[in-house]
Amino acid sequence: MSAKPSVVIVSSSSTKPKSLIKLITKCADIQEDPLDSTKIVHTWTIDTKYYTAEVDVIGITEHHERSQAFNDNVEALVIHIDTNKENGLKDLEMWSSLQEDCDPEIKLLIANYCTNETKITKAAATEWCLKHGFELIELYPGSQTCDQDIIEEKIGVERVIEALQTHTWSNLNMKNQEKNDLSVKNQKKNDSVVELCEEFLTSEGSDDFSDLFAQLSMMKESLQSLPMNQRKQCAEQVVTAFWRAIGGDEEEIADV
Repeated sequence: MSAKPSVVIVSSSSTKPKSLIKLITKCADIQEDPLDSTKIVHTWTIDTKYYTAEVDVIGITEHHERSQAFNDNVEALVIHIDTNKENGLKDLEMWSSLQEDCDPEIKLLIANYCTNETKITKAAATEWCLKHGFELIELYPGSQTCDQDIIEEKIGVERVIEALQTHTWSNLNMKNQEKNDLSVKNQKKNDSVVELCEEFLTSEGSDDFSDLFAQLSMMKESLQSLPMNQRKQCAEQVVTAFWRAIGGDEEEIADV
């Protein structure tokens, strides 16, 4: 069985990855590995309107020797920073090799809060994020004033969850996929029946009653599968074909 894609959570602050895992997955019961206190692996089912995906949320407190398979499975990286430390941005360097080796599509730098008054200002943190391809998210942002006409965006941990949900996970399962496939299949079938109906009934050679009845009998079962509007369309073409077969002018029944 192949390994699941993963979200790796690390911290350069006093906040432990276990606390962040609880916050993001909304699961209070996070079990630690009794054989390795520096690593937590929690399976999380991401369940959205459109898909489900089972991922491993991995909390790491110390550097480990990582295999290429581990690196390849990391699709999201979350790093917590302490913005009240002067060297908070420099502390992030301890995870630089993780960023480079895994190169995940989703990269989030999260802080409890980040303002113009914190030792790591929002401007400085934003500049770091732009340079390294991260998104800055405050877990506990202060009150924000905004125009009421602007669509409200998610903030805090809900924004973290949203960012992870919008990722196209390698093992996601689309919901109602079988239903959608069946709908497409039926539509193609219906289109084929309509095309057959139009081809036969608008053909200049369809002017013999016996041919018309024989072919209409063959198409009857297929026509039953069509939606009401398409059945009416074919019925109109049938009437036109029979009218033409008895020598009538199509213009005479154009308004019928």
